Amino acid sequence: MSKIWPKVIRDPVHNIIPFEDNPCDRLLLDLINTREFQRLRRIKQLGMSEVVFPGANHSRFAHCIGVMHVARRMADRVWPPANQRKVDPEQRKAVLVAALLHDVGHGPFSHAFEKVTSQKHEARTLEIIRDPKTEVGRCLQDHDRSLPARLAAFFDEDVDNEKRRRPAEIPDHLKQIVSSQLDADRFDYLLRDSYAAGVDYGRFDLDWLLLQLRFDGKHGRLYIGRKAMDAAEAYVFARHHMYRAVYFHKTVRAAEVMLYLAFRRFKHLANEAGNGPMRTTILPHAPPHVLDAFTEKMSLDSYLKLDDASLVDFFKSCASASDKILGTLGRGLVERKLYKSVDVTDSQSDQVEKFGNEARGIVGDAGLDVEHSFVADVAADTPYKPYNPDIQRPASQIYVESAGGENVEISTRSDALVHLRKPYSLVRYYFPESIRSRIEEVAKNTLSKERKK
Repeated sequence: MSKIWPKVIRDPVHNIIPFEDNPCDRLLLDLINTREFQRLRRIKQLGMSEVVFPGANHSRFAHCIGVMHVARRMADRVWPPANQRKVDPEQRKAVLVAALLHDVGHGPFSHAFEKVTSQKHEARTLEIIRDPKTEVGRCLQDHDRSLPARLAAFFDEDVDNEKRRRPAEIPDHLKQIVSSQLDADRFDYLLRDSYAAGVDYGRFDLDWLLLQLRFDGKHGRLYIGRKAMDAAEAYVFARHHMYRAVYFHKTVRAAEVMLYLAFRRFKHLANEAGNGPMRTTILPHAPPHVLDAFTEKMSLDSYLKLDDASLVDFFKSCASASDKILGTLGRGLVERKLYKSVDVTDSQSDQVEKFGNEARGIVGDAGLDVEHSFVADVAADTPYKPYNPDIQRPASQIYVESAGGENVEISTRSDALVHLRKPYSLVRYYFPESIRSRIEEVAKNTLSKERKK
């Protein structure tokens, strides 16, 4: 590495991300160069989304560096109320390291993969940070033996409240930088995903929001100055629109449904085969560490061998499997022969039931397995969640400054955001293209366009 400082990463979203010649930035660079963090280069941020948005093949590696950069900008905007000093250097370091490592435990195609295998990325992140055998763990301990334990407060929901309140611990308003509804993670992924997907839905005025970021010492929380009220509102709407237009896109969800079905089908076949020689014949060419994830508790070392390439090899193995269902799902994923859908979100429940019964009959008549060829999918979200400030951990609320100088929960000053407090769901049924015309004819005859009561 060059001896010239600052070191610089050029980023398409944030432009220049600098690292200076100081202990904190040297630690960040050392962490970036660890085996576990470099693995994130091989894990896409948006999983299957590139089947619709070809440019959306950016990595969690780039995202994590972006989150660290935004977290640094946020931390450097926040002063304790009493003496106008900047954030304590050790606390600032912990915030930046937590932001950088927040996704280090993610697996490939993680949401569908985790659902079937129970490999939770949050638990794996903590394991990587705490384990002195990992390069991340050694790097943290070599720098400061207490740092892995301090980082747990950002990721471990089991850390008790008494420990969270100790003076030596990270204060809540700094934890909000890493995890809240106004955090560096969301700031980065909305802008990055929008840029990569080639859409404008996720764009908002980050610079103005950060310039107006404030600290409320009385309540120990962050808030946005009143001049940036419109920018804060636009940020919440950006998240809402990205979910509707990109993350919940019907074809993206089709790929994710098929991904989940392939995982589930293999797990079922593997469980039936047990630990005998028959298990290896199901997908003889699949990577062993992928197969182990479905049948037994994975070691951390095996888990860290998982990346997008190993899962693509799994899909290819499925495509040539002797099991007809696995073969159809594998070929669909590899060759983009994806399931089609009918949206029943706005239909009456009795009509949906009638549609489902008739559609399942068509699936059966076509000689297809109903469980894997007619699948309901519910994509649900609550765009903005204004939690009660009196509950145990209310940090995810967004506060803005009122005309009177008080900071208040944002939806109390925005009629538009009141509507985003309501949960919503998109309900679709997915099925092979071979029966599309017959399924759509049933839908036409059974489903009303009238919105559900």
